[in-house]
Amino acid sequence: MIGGKTAPGPPAYDDKGRNPDAPIPVRLAAGCIGWTIRAIYTTVRYEFLQPELHARILALSGGMSIGAVWHRHVGIVPGFFRPIPWVGLASRSRDGEILARIMAILKGRCVRGSSGKAGAGNKGGGSAIRALVKESEMGQQVIFTPDGPTGPPEKVKPGVIFFASLTGLPIYPIGAACAPSPCLPTWDRTVLPVPFARWVLAYGRPMEVPRSMDDGGLEIHRAELERRILAANERAQASIQSSGDR
Repeated sequence: MIGGKTAPGPPAYDDKGRNPDAPIPVRLAAGCIGWTIRAIYTTVRYEFLQPELHARILALSGGMSIGAVWHRHVGIVPGFFRPIPWVGLASRSRDGEILARIMAILKGRCVRGSSGKAGAGNKGGGSAIRALVKESEMGQQVIFTPDGPTGPPEKVKPGVIFFASLTGLPIYPIGAACAPSPCLPTWDRTVLPVPFARWVLAYGRPMEVPRSMDDGGLEIHRAELERRILAANERAQASIQSSGDR
């Protein structure tokens, strides 16, 4: 209660994770960015360092694994997963609204909230994780950006580990690289998709998380996933450099 009145709750998001009452400038910005990226996707040369593994993940139609990719690749990795239904997390902030709308244009969906074990204020961490569990049970491929939405960059937060322990699903670290690879001046140096680029996707060794663990076990798995995502990105980048692309 605030001043004798009930405090407003979070917006009633639609089935794509969008706020129907979002301001017009937010809608316009997301639309321009999203449709531009979607057009760029049609010009890109996609390369998979483990094509059989990627085909197997796509053939499962989601709901059987968890993808983990750095936030800086949020604009390019959806291009590799367009054939299947997938869902990710977006914060309840203005930037999260723009991201959710862009992801909807890129054939994805977003659950709104943080990736924490429990919500705080309007962050909705606990409810977001529970919603993602339901999404995975319905066959959606869940993709985490475990260093998002505000960093620090390339540092895994524990939400993805907690989610894996709840579902029993393996986490597949995802590395990506592209040439050319211009970056935006953001906290994570988000890679900007450009037409006719070469994009490489690499998977790291999948990680199983036990259903029950203490804080020490959580930290061990968090640090190990971080190491595996970094290694997957190094392999993708090495492939770009070995061919002379930059």
